[in-house]
Amino acid sequence: MTSNTHPSINCEQIYERAEEYWAHQSQDIDGMLGGFAHLHSPDIQVSKKFLSNLKQKNMLMNFGYALDCGAGIGRVTKNLLLPLFEKVDMVDVVPELINKSDEYIGEEPRIGDKFVEGLQTFSPQEGRYDLIWVQWVSGYLTDEDFIDFFKRCASAVRSGGVIVLKDNLTSGNKAEFDSEDNSWTRPEEMLLDLLNKAGLRLVSRSLQTGFPKGMYRVKMFALKPQEESGNNENEEE
Repeated sequence: MTSNTHPSINCEQIYERAEEYWAHQSQDIDGMLGGFAHLHSPDIQVSKKFLSNLKQKNMLMNFGYALDCGAGIGRVTKNLLLPLFEKVDMVDVVPELINKSDEYIGEEPRIGDKFVEGLQTFSPQEGRYDLIWVQWVSGYLTDEDFIDFFKRCASAVRSGGVIVLKDNLTSGNKAEFDSEDNSWTRPEEMLLDLLNKAGLRLVSRSLQTGFPKGMYRVKMFALKPQEESGNNENEEE
């Protein structure tokens, strides 16, 4: 598989420009969803159903501690994770967004650590989390950094826990680079290949429904470390 680094700029420039892009977005749900605030309700609703199904299948055994990657102002933390988990950590590269989460989420003692760091260098604590949720942020990682980040996630998820990747997918067989926000949208086959290289196995996946036609397909992938016993995914929800 070839590298997906854009030919005209280096990796550090890509990360810097992506951070700059998000630092200038409005600090509300509309800004977090790129001007598509109407996607918020169906997004959260389908994500809740996905987690409920994982629980019913005993793929998600405990609801103690979750990590929201690319958390922004805390849209997913507040509406998806806090209603289900005893404690939630947040990580985002843009300090202005993490700071805004205090106002958006409100007084909430169940918020744990707030990390201001890019996922290309962020290393979650080993064995800490029952769920690591990675939504609409993996496209900001080069292939190499994607693999390394998910390797670190594999070490950070507890036995009985799960990593969920939720992201846009291209319909073709190549990654598409967006020069506006400096991100890649990858095809499903490429995502699964990168995750396999990170030492993760697919245990469940599901298509996001309720979004308007003409948009990228969005899927959720539930993943566990390959060394953890259990069956691989064989049916799509």
